[in-house]
Amino acid sequence: MITEIDAADMLTLSAAARLDKGMPSNRQIASAKLYASEMLARVTDAAVQVHEGMGLMDDLPLERFWRDARVERIWDRTSEIQHHIISRDLLRPLGA
Repeated sequence: MITEIDAADMLTLSAAARLDKGMPSNRQIASAKLYASEMLARVTDAAVQVHEGMGLMDDLPLERFWRDARVERIWDRTSEIQHHIISRDLLRPLGA
């Protein structure tokens, strides 16, 4: 889980560095947002699994994190929009 969190952090820092240098960074930003939201779902799923039945009880904040992670993937179709931005950035130079 920590490896995925670190990877999301590195993608975010890489996109921010490109933005700070004034370089085109739409694809990198979209990639960081997409990976982070999908990673959040995977990590919270794994954390719930580790805690078994207690992971979905109101006694732990994990249940709220798990619900919030699910909403992040579907809120305003965030993942789909990021996929569109990434593919557009990759295909536009090819004339598509």
